[in-house]
Amino acid sequence: MEPGDSDEARTVSETRMRSAVTDRGRVEFALNQAESYVGRSGPSPARRRLALALETARRTVDAWSLIAPTEEQVRFMLEHVLGLRDQARDDVPTLRLRRSA
Repeated sequence: MEPGDSDEARTVSETRMRSAVTDRGRVEFALNQAESYVGRSGPSPARRRLALALETARRTVDAWSLIAPTEEQVRFMLEHVLGLRDQARDDVPTLRLRRSA
């Protein structure tokens, strides 16, 4: 497939492959965000639980280089990691800025 070809010329399998790559990238990005949030949160049981869940997810994603996941596995992992990211984001305390007079 040449760079100038239109989307209409692509086959179904090529389209599916592109979306799987995009979803894998989204999983990686969300996992990095969640790990960043957990790294900034204070010590707590919730932080420890999230760190363990993220470590397990990271191992699973790293194993994808050995055994390619199905589209369904990638989709489920994306949902799981997005949920962990949201929990981690909600646990990070926000700093309130002082209002100037």
